[in-house]
Amino acid sequence: VNDISLAQESITFPAKDLQLISQRYTGSQINWPLILEMATHESETNTFTLASADVLKLQNFSNLAASVSTQKVRIQELIGSGATIFAPLELAKVTRMTYEYQQRIKEGDLETATTLVDQLPLAVDELEKILMDSRLVDVQAQISKKTGEVDKRLGLLGSWQEADQGDLLKELDGLRTMIESFANLDFTDGSTVIIEPETEAIIRRSRIDKLNESTDTEITLENGSLLAKLSASGKSKSKYILNAGPSQSELRSQNFYAEAEGPGIARLTNYEGAAVVKANDVSITIQKNEGTIVEEGKDPLPPVQLLPAPGLAWGSTDSVIYRTSVVFPFIEVDRAREYRVQFSPNPNFNEKVTSIITTQTSVTLQDLPLGTTYVRVQASDELGLKGPHSETTRIIRNIDNKPPPLFIDKTRNDLLFTLQNAITLSGVTEPNVQLLVDDEPQKISASGQFSIKKTDLENDQILSLKAEDRSGNITDKEIRIIKLTEAVLYNLSLQGARGTNTIEVQREEITISGNAYSGQTYLTKTYTVHIN
Repeated sequence: VNDISLAQESITFPAKDLQLISQRYTGSQINWPLILEMATHESETNTFTLASADVLKLQNFSNLAASVSTQKVRIQELIGSGATIFAPLELAKVTRMTYEYQQRIKEGDLETATTLVDQLPLAVDELEKILMDSRLVDVQAQISKKTGEVDKRLGLLGSWQEADQGDLLKELDGLRTMIESFANLDFTDGSTVIIEPETEAIIRRSRIDKLNESTDTEITLENGSLLAKLSASGKSKSKYILNAGPSQSELRSQNFYAEAEGPGIARLTNYEGAAVVKANDVSITIQKNEGTIVEEGKDPLPPVQLLPAPGLAWGSTDSVIYRTSVVFPFIEVDRAREYRVQFSPNPNFNEKVTSIITTQTSVTLQDLPLGTTYVRVQASDELGLKGPHSETTRIIRNIDNKPPPLFIDKTRNDLLFTLQNAITLSGVTEPNVQLLVDDEPQKISASGQFSIKKTDLENDQILSLKAEDRSGNITDKEIRIIKLTEAVLYNLSLQGARGTNTIEVQREEITISGNAYSGQTYLTKTYTVHIN
């Protein structure tokens, strides 16, 4: 790590090395809030200091935290073995523990994070035990999440009624969503079907082979859109059939998207693995990042290469904001007809998802909640086939009620003296603030530094500065600039003086009077001369 001074008692490092220090002493760069909470900050040098005791605590935590990744792998394996169906309470417990662990990390709460990581292996052991004890349950699919108004229909002749999270659905049951509503349908092998807004789907077949734990599932998309995310085991040994419009697809994919406009037309896109699409007695295979369109009475369109994912215009996939809205820009994709931007509080985009369709290369995200919001974008071609999603961006909204610091170099009590007709002032504030000097905007570097040039100085003038951060917090400062002149500096008179260079006085004390600039210090020196 550059510019890090090591001592027996403490560790001091510059702010730019925060994540590197986190990697060294906690085992991961994302644990930097722990460093930030424990370290003391020197604002003038923008450095942090960790006491030796705190370094030891972090190293002890690092040894425990190394097991978190192992437990997460175990949890995913248990989900693939049916934990979402057979042990939902225990799965919710360990999921909550991992979530709380991440939250405590973000808050810099080392003690609670250590407790959670110590308890996690036992909780995963309990999850595995309950899962194995409950596996032989005649349940095929479960509504694991819902947002907005979602209805279910039990059997082909049943009536639509409100669906609740946790409801179980079996063969011939249906599910539908309304505008701005979503539902997740989880299957016993860990596969998930995400039902998007204004969609109706029916489980035509859902069976499990208890000998080899494989499933045989068939879903019909009557209208709307859905995303099928097969688990690794579902992809390798289970049979998944998706009917959409006039097409039938056999999936060997963990990321397959289907749109149906009634029975007449279907748009199918595949982002991973492969899928065999059948229609009109013709079969085609669409590979990764390929799509097709199927119209009633026609052969499937030959596989079409999807447009690439839009690039991100921001320099980083993480951004911290302090307001409820932000402009999200991205890079244009050649031949794109439109873009779909999605944001959600869930990194998997399977709950509370908001979608924005635009032809522009930026959108304004409104009403962002406190905490983390995940954002992604995809491009659609002239056929309406949606390409893969971009890299996910994290937007973290925080509360900020502290005005930004504002420092001007080489001033004392906000006074600055000069003998010149022009002057350049330098200073520093927070990056990304708006700085006005006499109501004129100024450029600020990524480190918060700025400079101000003033020419044709008057003898005495005031410079007004205003720094405003993204939360609306404001710091005002006035700098008084005084141009020194000899007429004022040297206009002195001495009471009781005779002569010019040689001064004869009649008493032991004399009075010196004249004009001076406020804020300056004047020094007088006396000498005693002995004449032989």
